[in-house]
Amino acid sequence: MNKKFLILIILIGLIVLTIVSSWILWLTKEEKPLNIYVLDKTVPTMERAEHKSFNWILDYNKYVKPDGDLYDIEKDYYGFFPLNTKSQEFDFRSIRIHEIEDAANNYDMLYYADTYGVYYNEWYKKGATDVKHTQKVYGGLNQNDYLLMKQMKESGKLIISEFNLYNAPTNGLIREKVEELFGLKWSGWTGKYFANLDTLEGSKFPKWIVNLYMEQNNNQWPFKNAGIVLVHKFGTIAILEQGTHLTKEIPFILANNDAVNRFKVPEVVHYPQWFDITTSTEKNNVLANFKFHVNTKGDSLLRSYDLKPVFPAVIEHISDYKFYYFGGDFAENNVNNKLAYFEGYRNIFPVFGNSRYSSTKKFYWAFYVPMVTKILDDYYNELNQ
Repeated sequence: MNKKFLILIILIGLIVLTIVSSWILWLTKEEKPLNIYVLDKTVPTMERAEHKSFNWILDYNKYVKPDGDLYDIEKDYYGFFPLNTKSQEFDFRSIRIHEIEDAANNYDMLYYADTYGVYYNEWYKKGATDVKHTQKVYGGLNQNDYLLMKQMKESGKLIISEFNLYNAPTNGLIREKVEELFGLKWSGWTGKYFANLDTLEGSKFPKWIVNLYMEQNNNQWPFKNAGIVLVHKFGTIAILEQGTHLTKEIPFILANNDAVNRFKVPEVVHYPQWFDITTSTEKNNVLANFKFHVNTKGDSLLRSYDLKPVFPAVIEHISDYKFYYFGGDFAENNVNNKLAYFEGYRNIFPVFGNSRYSSTKKFYWAFYVPMVTKILDDYYNELNQ
């Protein structure tokens, strides 16, 4: 037998053995029953991207429902349910007022992945960028969602929430109640990094952003480079452009020493997704901050809107109740959920992923996965002491 062919056969055999062994190790992993209430109102496609990657963590770590089954990304959540995207059929599942007390008693924790909702141009007019983003089909945090959080807080249950928990399209009264409940304050601003602000080259750039900006700035859109778009709840658009306002185009997340040591996350990681500018009262801990790398002109622009280049990314309260707020769209990442059934897979990224993966994937594997895994594991161990 040819020596090279023999080596190839051995290598293939080792790869197959590794894969099978990894699957067997996951299969024999101890199950961890944890009754989790997941809320996701932003589900315009069958992918369920806003909570899909959270389910990856649950599957990988063998967190199961009280009946022993794994969590189903298509069924085991509250919010918007796409039934047929071609015929625009959908349903939604919301908690009712008389169900709140039982839910607070029965569920171990809440994960509010996204409450932004589904909009006209996403559901009825696929891909249309000329339709204003304010035309809502379904979405926003409602009174019952808030009351469940309040009841869970009073019961000492774990609450994890993300970007768009309480900002638009949630009405102001509900937002103020949530802010008071958890010691948060939304500035009214959300934002996102875009690799190309040139509307001629970047055809996928949202037209509603361009239209609003031009309405406010004498029909001008002067931007050609990468940059950060900031959107206020009343429609004001502010742009930080690379070179003009920014020395480094992508926002960073800077973790403090406590977060680095406790969650084993990097001190610095790029963050290119949607975020909100939320501040916190002194009763909470800020574990990590967003940072814009602005020059003098960029700093002046932010100050004109009473904004700062550093603001909270991860907020924690774990003394008398357990609460985490992620100030960005942390869970949105297009992971392959089938790979969750292979023990050791999550450790591949730190070894091979640093130069190959996009900023989004780097953030997910290096920051979100270890942080959420540690939060869940600590809470599960506390419940089962």
